[in-house]
Amino acid sequence: INVSPHQITIMKPAPARLLFLSIASSDIFVSYAFTSPRRCTVPSTSSSPSTQHHYVVCLSAKKTSKSKSTAGGFGAASSTRKSKPKRDKDAIFYPDLEPQVRQTLVPSPIDGTNEDLGGVLSEEMYDRLEEIYGLETFNFGGEGAIFKSIGVGSEDDTDGEKSGASDGSGSLFDDILSGGSSSSSTVDALDGLFGVPSTPVSRATTKSSTTDGPAYDLNNISPFTKFRVLHTDPMVLAIDDFLTSEECDKYVQISKDAEEKQQQTTMQKELNKEEIKQSLQPMLLGQSRTVGKDSRSQAQRTSTTWFHYYEGVPELMAKASRLLGLEDIQRWEEPQTVRYRRNEKFTWHLDALSPEEANNLSGAGQREATLLVYLTDLPTENGGATMFRDLGGGDGSEPLKVRPRKGSALLFFPSAGGIPNAPFDIRTLHCGEAVAADAKQEKWIAQLWLRQRQYSPTAPPGNVHGDAFEAIGRYCNSAKI
Repeated sequence: INVSPHQITIMKPAPARLLFLSIASSDIFVSYAFTSPRRCTVPSTSSSPSTQHHYVVCLSAKKTSKSKSTAGGFGAASSTRKSKPKRDKDAIFYPDLEPQVRQTLVPSPIDGTNEDLGGVLSEEMYDRLEEIYGLETFNFGGEGAIFKSIGVGSEDDTDGEKSGASDGSGSLFDDILSGGSSSSSTVDALDGLFGVPSTPVSRATTKSSTTDGPAYDLNNISPFTKFRVLHTDPMVLAIDDFLTSEECDKYVQISKDAEEKQQQTTMQKELNKEEIKQSLQPMLLGQSRTVGKDSRSQAQRTSTTWFHYYEGVPELMAKASRLLGLEDIQRWEEPQTVRYRRNEKFTWHLDALSPEEANNLSGAGQREATLLVYLTDLPTENGGATMFRDLGGGDGSEPLKVRPRKGSALLFFPSAGGIPNAPFDIRTLHCGEAVAADAKQEKWIAQLWLRQRQYSPTAPPGNVHGDAFEAIGRYCNSAKI
């Protein structure tokens, strides 16, 4: 182990993956480089070998600035903004990434925006989903997936493929952030540096939080097979044919019907909460919380949002949970549909919650995953694309653009590697491009956010996860091959 004022190095034999975190309580910029959540034995000055963690920690001083920054996540935002071509003027509210943070960006090995290239995920991508985001059962049963099933069957898995979260050893990042368990000298040094607790942080779990468990089996739904890797790190995935055309049309129509009914009912009498609940009528409640929700940002968010009952969208809830390898739906926020009329847009924003809300121990924690599903088709020239400012060309001048393709889902991770209590990942800064004035149709999406812990829904009235179990069960049974 080499130690200097600016670097702690623990030797490793293989090329490493590089991630950056911003430590808000210090003036140190920290990067982790690692290969896999395994430990290795290295020579020791003592008579017996010592077990050391398989990573490198590099430290360098942050740039200081008296100006207030709105950015966070992987590294700090630059205090000096450099002008870049073809940037939307809204982007000025988010300074450019620091050079060392930009170095962590790993583009896709293929052109993921080419809609003819959808296919199975590589084992490398499954490994990244497990190691970085804690999704060890992602798309279980799919080609190259780590787990073949969840629930019944996974408990009896003895082939050694279970991750540290199952055998008690934890992942590498769990060891780093919690202080580890096997290397006392390294643990003491890192604990002193970061001030982290000695107990391991919890990872995403696939266990049901209900006593009896949900009355459905997501194993009945076939694995997804049409993935497009839009960006590798941070990971952004497109999943084609996520919803059927009929399911897309259904969600658009029930939203339109709810708006019309809500307007009519409001003119006649006060809304009856019980009537709303019985009809599973979505509720038009306006805008969703995001980082950067100042008045100027809200003024540039011109879309319309409906909050749905879980029970009213069983296909979406079942497929979303099946994709991420969850056994139940308890960690999902309220499902939403969003309508973008012509000329409407959603300015640059981050989906992660503010640190104050995310770190509230009585709440559901940070948003770990964003899932968008496009319910309508828009050609490229009609606008409406989802754009990631910093995930495009090498010079950052052209954002990654994902056009709305009916039935396709978009998955990315707004918090820092899915790690509890870590800052949000500023590299996922994105926006909804304005729909062209002459577009042939409007842009509609469905959206879900996955939280760290069990989530308590607040809308519409009486919305609870458990009420959807029966409807999801019927859907899963109908999908069984």
